[in-house]
Amino acid sequence: MSLRPLIVSLLLMLSFNALAETQVISLQNRTGEALLPVAQSFIGTEGKVTQYGNQLIVEAPAQKIQGLEDLLADLDTPAKRLLITVDTSDNNSPDTDSNTRVYSTASRDGGVQQIQATEGVPALIQTGQSVPLTSAQTDAYGRLSAQTSYRNVTKGFYVTASVTGETVHLAISTNRDRMSQAQPDVVNVQSTDTQVSGPLGQWITVAGINGQSQADQQGATRTYSTQNRDDMTLRVKVDALD
Repeated sequence: MSLRPLIVSLLLMLSFNALAETQVISLQNRTGEALLPVAQSFIGTEGKVTQYGNQLIVEAPAQKIQGLEDLLADLDTPAKRLLITVDTSDNNSPDTDSNTRVYSTASRDGGVQQIQATEGVPALIQTGQSVPLTSAQTDAYGRLSAQTSYRNVTKGFYVTASVTGETVHLAISTNRDRMSQAQPDVVNVQSTDTQVSGPLGQWITVAGINGQSQADQQGATRTYSTQNRDDMTLRVKVDALD
């Protein structure tokens, strides 16, 4: 067996080690976890990148490290402050009675909720009702008594937004509680996970009647996925506050 390929490989490894440097890059605004995949992709096979807190430890040739520092300088910017507006139209909202308590977060008329959020941080927008549930119990003497407790029946959205240029990317996790039509004391729970992108400052339609995926065909809106059966239309708009 020829030793020449082995010798060549060893020489290349020694050459790389001789040229490689180690640099610790401290991040000021973004997390190391968020930028680690970008750094690893940039360095590729010419070195390696590890994360320690908000620092990236890079082992690579000096020229490659310099290029990475320039790239991270463009990416390590303060997270934007965003105003997220959610518009819902529920076709099967239950009628409320005098015992039902209705509540919401940042609620406005017309099924519209707004919340300020930081780019990349999940924001919760939630509406719901405290519905009375009555149960019957028998005491030690055989007497029947009724007890009423309140159960929160909610409709909410966790929205995580990130901005690239004039395009906003949304990751939306929704939960939907409903009182069962067949069993009054039973609450049905539904949930969806959706990723969409669209123009900043414009309405993005996420889901329509029966949970069918829809996308606003104007501009560059793209809907990637949504799964569920739901009688609700959901639109989201994100505006930059900075």
